[in-house]
Amino acid sequence: MPKRDKLGIHKVIEEKSLKILCQAIDTALHAKTEKIQLLFELRREIETLKHLIRIENELGIIQEKTYLNLSQLLVNISMMATGWQKSLQTQNPQKQSGDFYEKLLTRTVV
Repeated sequence: MPKRDKLGIHKVIEEKSLKILCQAIDTALHAKTEKIQLLFELRREIETLKHLIRIENELGIIQEKTYLNLSQLLVNISMMATGWQKSLQTQNPQKQSGDFYEKLLTRTVV
């Protein structure tokens, strides 16, 4: 890999990868109430990394095989983060428009 690529977009990708790792660890260590927002931010970073790697492939910096391997890994990581986020949302459902759940409970109790 040429020096210009190592110090350009590849450096950004490396930094973004480390940031994702740190964010995943931070999210695991936070309270459940804070995790949903942190997971949203983590998923955004993962999507950004996917796009950067695609750009790197389109520019011919990395080979197609490398791109496909990295993309598959990022898809798996993204699916795990999404599953984690959905599991937290089902454990702690947010109140929806007009306190829907509260109204439903009062109807069934009466």
